[in-house]
Parts: sequence; C-alpha cells; structure tokens
Amino acid sequence: MSHDAHREAKVHPPVPRLTGLPFDQQRALQLIYETAPIGLAFLSPECRYLLINQHLTEICGISIEGHLGRTVRECVPALADSVEAIVRSIMETGEPVTGVEVAGQRPDQNEDQAWITYWHPLRGPDHTIVGVNVAAEEITERKRAEAALRSSEEQFRSLADSIPQLVWMADANGKIFWINRQWYEYTGVPVGHGGVHDWQGLLASASLRDTSRSWAHSLRTGTPFEMELPLLGKDGRYRPFLTRAIPLRNAESAVYRWIGTHVDISEQKRREEHTRFIIDELSHRTKNLLAVVMAMAKQTASYADDVKQYETRFLERLHALSHCHDLLVRDRWHGAWLHDLVSAQMSPFGEVSSGQINVGGPRIVLPPDAVQHLGLALHELATNAAKHGALSTPRGEVEIRWQLGEPEEKIRFSWCEKGGPAVVQPRRQGFGRVVIEQIVPRALNGHGSLDFLPSGVHWTFEFSSME
Repeated sequence: MSHDAHREAKVHPPVPRLTGLPFDQQRALQLIYETAPIGLAFLSPECRYLLINQHLTEICGISIEGHLGRTVRECVPALADSVEAIVRSIMETGEPVTGVEVAGQRPDQNEDQAWITYWHPLRGPDHTIVGVNVAAEEITERKRAEAALRSSEEQFRSLADSIPQLVWMADANGKIFWINRQWYEYTGVPVGHGGVHDWQGLLASASLRDTSRSWAHSLRTGTPFEMELPLLGKDGRYRPFLTRAIPLRNAESAVYRWIGTHVDISEQKRREEHTRFIIDELSHRTKNLLAVVMAMAKQTASYADDVKQYETRFLERLHALSHCHDLLVRDRWHGAWLHDLVSAQMSPFGEVSSGQINVGGPRIVLPPDAVQHLGLALHELATNAAKHGALSTPRGEVEIRWQLGEPEEKIRFSWCEKGGPAVVQPRRQGFGRVVIEQIVPRALNGHGSLDFLPSGVHWTFEFSSME
C-alpha cells in the first residue's frame, strides 16, 4: 500500500460490512457513511456499535475503531441510560423514535454540544429487528442562536414593560401573541388574560375603515404602518395615539413578526392646540394693538399744535400702552389685576396711597382688552391732572375707587379729583376726552360720565369684567 493510501485509510477507516448485504450495497453504504454531513451509526440490540461514521464520533471524541464492537455505556456512559431506553422501546414496539435531543460535553472540550437524533429499526429477512439505525444532526449553533434569541426577547419584553408606550408583538399575519404591561393598564384587561387582543378593537368607529384598509395593505406588502389614531381607554375615553407597526424579517427577507407601538400624544396635541391658540390670540392682540396705536397717532396729530408737541404726547401715550403690555406679558396675557394697572399708570405721577393718590377696591382681574383701554383712560386723566388738575398742586388729591356691581360681572370705576385749582369747563374737546368718552366705552361696551366740576374732574365708568 502506498504512503498516501495508508494515510487516507487512517483518516477514513473502512466501514465494516453488515452481514447479508451484497458487495455493491456494502460499497454504497460505506460511501454514505463517509460522505454524509450528519452523524450515522448502527447499533445491535445490545447497544453495541456495529457501524459509525466520523461525524458521530465527535460526540465523545473516540475514534471509529474505538467504538466498533463496544457498547454505548463503554463509550459514552453519560448517555447510556437514555440510549438503552430508546433501543429497548424500538425492540419492543418496532416503532421508530425521532426528534430526541442529546446534549453532552467531550472530555477534551469545555463547551456543551447538542444533537437531534432519529432512531429507526432495521429488520432482517424474517422481519425481526436486527439492529437500530441512528442519525444525529448537530444543532449546537442552532441551540445557541435560539438561546440568544430567547435572551434578546426577554430583554425586549423587559424593556417594553418599562416604557410608557403600549407595545405588542404579532405573527406574520398580524395576530397578536404578546402585549406589554402598559397595554393592560390602559385598556383595563387583567394581566394574564387569555383572550385575543386586537388593537383595532379599541378604535373609534369613524376611523376603523381607513385604518383597517391601511393595516391590511401593510400586512400584504410588508411595509411599515403609521397613523394617528384615537384608542379607547378603560375610563371610556378616547385618547390620540401615534400608532406604528414595523415588520421583522428573516434571512430570506420574509416577514415573520410585527412589533407595534402606540405612543400617547394627548399632551403633544394639547400643546399644539395651545400654540395655535397663542398664535391666533397674538394675531388678534397685535391687530388690536395696531388699531389702538394708529388711532392714537391719528388723534394725537389732530390735536397737536406742532410736530414737537405731537412727538412728546404720542411717546407718552405709547409708554402708557407699554405699561399695560408689561402687566399682560407678566401674566401670559390672561389679564391683569386692576390695582396693578392703576399703580402702573399712576407711577409717573406719584406713588399710589401716598397722600395725593388714594386707591381702593376689591381684587379684580381685568381681561386684556380692558387692561389696554382702561390704562389709556387712566393715562389721559393723570396727564390732565398733572398739568391742570389736582396733581398740579401739593394740596390736590386724586381718589380712585372701584367695586363690583350687580350682577357681579359689572365693574364700577370712579376717578375723583379735589383740592386742586378750580376747574373751568374746557372750550374744546382734546384727544383725552375722545379716549375717555368715545374710544374706551366703545371698546369695552361700557358707559360712563366725565364731569368737570369746580372742585375737580369726576369720571365714572361701568363696564363688564368679562372679555
């Protein structure tokens, strides 16, 4: 025998013959044993190895020659009990045993290995069982992959239970088989309930048709699904959710699973609605403000004697308007306290409750329009008082009072001057009177009276506290 032939014989030793098989069948059997990608063996009824190929010897690390003629208990004692039970069952029933998983560790290795085995009886010419054919496929890598997948799924489920979104998993046809804890908390279905869960069952009837059509399209084409949808909660209320479902694909790019999430966007919707309200309100307020400024500019120009006087009075009125806006911005345009408004408008002329300016009235919040227009009226009254009335002399006094009338939404406001120079009825109507007698009553749908009494200017005004 040549050197190469001798080496080949050591690597693939010849498979012993089965008694009774013709030579050509013996040769075919040997070829199968040598080339099969799985482990093969033939056991006698006493569990002795009569045939075995190289792949199967990897279970225990013993050579082919080391197996032949020896029992399973001698070669792999850890598996002997289970193998003997299988062979005994086949000998007694004549039925094959398939799908049996075998795990073990070779003495020269540190990692466990796994195989799935198939056991079939071999009958002789008289139909008696003469032995058992064994086929073993190593599934170590598959078992590791399955373990890794289980670990990954456990991590995913743990993560899904810890986030605030509703999460579910479904098979390729969209049938849900797992739902996270938040789903139960939102829907009110008890944890561990065995019923079928269908997220479409939580939809409002108005959105069901379009949603079902879109979801069916995603299932058919394997494309992601995304819609904003109202879902019914356990309290009987619908809340808006951003619903997404994405497909998971296997190595062949076939969809084998869907993962769905529902994100509660109620707060986002409220913020968007509030933002739209703010934008609309800002537009409304801006238009109103521009209208007021344009009226101020026009009326101031009509009553000014020259450009210098126009500039001075117009800037004074703009400053008065800015004081109103400072109060509104501070309270986010919800309104302002009436006392704060009076204090802000009177501050250029003296401190309130300082002896000359006395203020009193209940705590009332004015709406934005009332803040702007009443503020302008106060500015005109205070400017006139500082130039010609009670605030033009140290002995003068301005008394400002307000109260809630009947019904309570009516505010009665009064301005009363005394102790100043004797008042003379003005010969012409200035811009201040236009503001007090026309612009403010028309803007606030109120009514009042401006009287130039000898003892001092007296103004009363009644308007609604509601916007």
